[in-house]
Amino acid sequence: MHFKIVTIFPKELSTSLSYGVVGNAINHKKIRIDYFNPRDHSDNKYGSIDDKPYGGGPGMVMQAKPVLESIDQARDNNIDIPVYFLSPRGKTFNQNKAKELSKMDKIVIVSSRYEGLDQRAIDQTDNHEEISIGDYILSGGETACNVVIDSISRLIPGVLGDDDSILDESFSDGFLEYPHYTRPSEVNGETVPDILLSGDHEKINQWRKIQSLKNTQTRRPDLIDRSKLTDDEIMIVDDLKNDLENL
Repeated sequence: MHFKIVTIFPKELSTSLSYGVVGNAINHKKIRIDYFNPRDHSDNKYGSIDDKPYGGGPGMVMQAKPVLESIDQARDNNIDIPVYFLSPRGKTFNQNKAKELSKMDKIVIVSSRYEGLDQRAIDQTDNHEEISIGDYILSGGETACNVVIDSISRLIPGVLGDDDSILDESFSDGFLEYPHYTRPSEVNGETVPDILLSGDHEKINQWRKIQSLKNTQTRRPDLIDRSKLTDDEIMIVDDLKNDLENL
C-alpha cells in the first residue's frame, strides 16, 4: 500500500514512523510512504504557508493554494486516489474504517497545523473525506497521521508476523478484547484463571468470549448496543446485565 502524506513536518513524521510494525512494513516493502511539503509550494522566499484568519481571531491559518498543489503533486493528476483530511470535524476513525482503507492501493492523508486549514483547500478537493481520531484537539495532524497509518498498516497481509493475531484484538469483532496472562502463573498472590491452564481449547474460547463481552458491556456498552449479536451472545450479555444490576 502507498501512503502519500501532505505535511509541513515530513522529517519528523518519517522518523516517528520508522519504528516498530510500521518501520518493519516499510523495510519489507509491504507499505510505502512518501511526503509532500506545502512549504515547497510557498509563494515567498521564507517558505511560509500560513496567514492571519479573515474576520480576526487568534492564531494562523494554513493557506489553501500550497496544500492544494501538494495534493495535486501527491495524486499525480489521478483524482481516483482518495484524499483524507485529518480534522476534528470529521467522522470518527475506527477499526472498520481502518479495514476499509487497508484494501486500497493508494491514499493521500493531509495533516494540517496552526488553527486549521483554509476551507477552500477542502472544498476544492474532489474525492475527499474528513476523518477524526477522537473528540480532542492536538497541536497538529502528525500524531493523528501516525495513528491512522499504524492502524491501517497492521491490517495489510504480511505486515504482522502472524496475520491471525489481528483476529483476536479489540474491535476486530466489534468488542473489546479479553484479558491476557503469561508466566509466571502467580504474581503477588494472584494466579492465572484455571481455565487457561486446562488445555481445553473449546472451554478456553468460551471463557474468552464471555470475558470479551463482559469487558465491553462494562466499559463500552455502546459497542454492544450497535452490534449484531448471536443468540448465544445475547444470552451472555443478558446474564451479565443481571449480574451488574444485582451488585
